[in-house]
Amino acid sequence: MSPRERVEAVLKGELPDTVPVVPVVDGYHAPRVLGVPNWECFLNPDKMGDAILSALQHYGYDGAVVEMGIGYSGRVLGCKVEVEGKDVPLFVGNLINTPEDLEKLQVPDPWEEDKMLPVEKVVEEAGDRYYILGAVRAPFEIACIVRGYVSLLGDIYDTPDFVHEIIERSEKITLELGRAMIEAGVDAIVLRDSLASSSVISPGHYQEFAHPYETRVIREFRKKVGVVLHICRNAAPILESMANTGADVLEIDSPVNLGEAKQQVGDRVVLKGNIDSVEVVERGSAEVVEEAVKECMQAAKEGGRYILSTGDSVPRAAPPENLHTLVKAGRKFGGYA
Repeated sequence: MSPRERVEAVLKGELPDTVPVVPVVDGYHAPRVLGVPNWECFLNPDKMGDAILSALQHYGYDGAVVEMGIGYSGRVLGCKVEVEGKDVPLFVGNLINTPEDLEKLQVPDPWEEDKMLPVEKVVEEAGDRYYILGAVRAPFEIACIVRGYVSLLGDIYDTPDFVHEIIERSEKITLELGRAMIEAGVDAIVLRDSLASSSVISPGHYQEFAHPYETRVIREFRKKVGVVLHICRNAAPILESMANTGADVLEIDSPVNLGEAKQQVGDRVVLKGNIDSVEVVERGSAEVVEEAVKECMQAAKEGGRYILSTGDSVPRAAPPENLHTLVKAGRKFGGYA
């Protein structure tokens, strides 16, 4: 099977020749493979595309995760962005401080300033052989960015109607960016809702402020492509709700017990994860990485509907040897024959 066919088989509920391996190698680690600083790739769409392609070819996994060029910088959401210490761009201040500021949150044109160039480039050069995932932020996560997540968490208690207004406007942005990804030719959308985690907000607040909006945009995207729902850290208390969004795949992070997740929702959705990106891939030895892969396979491989991955983005500092080991161990322990 080709890498693309391997992923497609899993999404169809079929057993591939081996478990697909699709770690989250995005704008954090991929620039290291290309040999350029992160900030340069985040601000240069052409180099971001080159970085994602270089990492895909260098490590040999089955699918690429690609974002828009210039990330989600000021030219996308209207936030002020600074590059500090030649790292990734950081948001400075809040775009929205009062209800009167809501007009500042406008739906952007995804095609301006070559923002879609890295997506188009990866699809064109690798889409025939590899599965291409286009990442966009969920409405709740966009709301956290433009309001500032600390401020928004306070608003949840003090002015919940204001929070819903921000998220409703953010939903339009998520839809517009996702539609552009689909037009550019991605195979699936990764809907990132990291701050909807039970490590950040309560399950009840997830049900009110994140889940309904996830469900709506996922329903829209699934008219054309598959959808992966990503929520960081501890999502165990909301796994059932995540599965009920209609997502094809749940990308779960390392605090979630993979075996328990498989038993709970593995008959309804594909699970993707959940090797610890920091403690295992960045800080662990090659032997630690191999053991983590083996444990994931034992927990989730049986019956299919599983993609081996890191639970979150691989850091730039992760040793390349560990990524190579992750892929090799995936092939070693992931066979179905």
